[in-house]
Amino acid sequence: MTDKKKKTIYISGHKNPDTDSICSAMALADLKNKIAEKQMMEEISGQVVYQAVRAGHLNQETRYVMKAFDVTAPTYMRDARTQIKDIFDNKTESVSGNISLRQAWKTMRAVKKATLAITDKEGHLEGLISTGDIAKSYMDVYDSEILSKARTQYRNIIKTLDGTMITGNEHGYFMRGKVAIGASSPNLMEEFIEKDDLVILGDREEAQACAVNIDASCMVICKDAEVSPKLIQKAKEQSIVIIQTPYDTFTTARLINQSIPVKFYMTSGPLTMFRMNDYVDDIKDIMAKKRFRDFPILDRHGRFKGFISRRRFLGASKKKVILVDHNERSQAVDGIEEAEIIEIIDHHRLGDIETVSPITFRNQPVGCTATIINQMYEENEIEVPREIAGILCGAIIS
Repeated sequence: MTDKKKKTIYISGHKNPDTDSICSAMALADLKNKIAEKQMMEEISGQVVYQAVRAGHLNQETRYVMKAFDVTAPTYMRDARTQIKDIFDNKTESVSGNISLRQAWKTMRAVKKATLAITDKEGHLEGLISTGDIAKSYMDVYDSEILSKARTQYRNIIKTLDGTMITGNEHGYFMRGKVAIGASSPNLMEEFIEKDDLVILGDREEAQACAVNIDASCMVICKDAEVSPKLIQKAKEQSIVIIQTPYDTFTTARLINQSIPVKFYMTSGPLTMFRMNDYVDDIKDIMAKKRFRDFPILDRHGRFKGFISRRRFLGASKKKVILVDHNERSQAVDGIEEAEIIEIIDHHRLGDIETVSPITFRNQPVGCTATIINQMYEENEIEVPREIAGILCGAIIS
């Protein structure tokens, strides 16, 4: 057995369902699933699950039968057209808006996706970050204040630079000032480095001391150079963050913008997104007009579930449906013309249902469909479970 999502085949009775319609659908689903399980053990099939549904509300008699045998009534299917949940099989983990661009890029490569979803703690979609957005971030290198404008967390800077924090709080944020390189003499540094700046430094103690005297917000020390205990103590007193990195000055300057949180560059709206219960026919036109590769999918609570590709969406297959206790279009669930009917089991006169391909059609002149379902259990040598026997009996008596 593989981990691939199983395909669902729905078994539906008629509109304004009576006890026979509901109970026959439930019993047939049980029987079909037992047959499928047997086939799976014999390595014949196993990737299909049968689900009973109802096309209308339960009447009082049917509710009584459900309660008497402690069974749950089928879920309501309003429309047989294909929904996103019928074709969706790409559950994708989202990321926090606080992770760095570098971490986002690594994640994209790991999951082989060009787009990541950004969500809050409750899983609600906040935005999307793509490889294009990350490329855009490299075009903003002219802005030396981009790190502070993005409210970059020191923890992101440490991870991006594979660094170590010497002083400060990694959960703090760089919120004011620019990024500067302190490679010149102290006199020249004083001309272009200001209070609250982030300064990239080497092993020159006079340059390190100059950054402390200017009251920089953060000092990034390259090549894991040493900082004197006296200077470290003074930096602590002034709440200056000191980070050591094994990288040289050039590499550090090139990498540091990758520590910016993804929420600064993410696309936050308007976003083209769909919900699991949306009907494919209703939104095909919307998707056809958009040139996106993947579209975010939300559940009914607005929480992100994953992406669906444009190709999979436009090539969606129809729902597969088995009809019981009826074979007339007017009695069938709405949207049946957009579904694929694969089987009919009934005891009424022949109606006007048409199918694209040949199907199994079992029609017998008996009192109710439940009688036929019971025969099918016997023919397949499968024992009828107690609760199924009870509801079939209730349908026959009805």
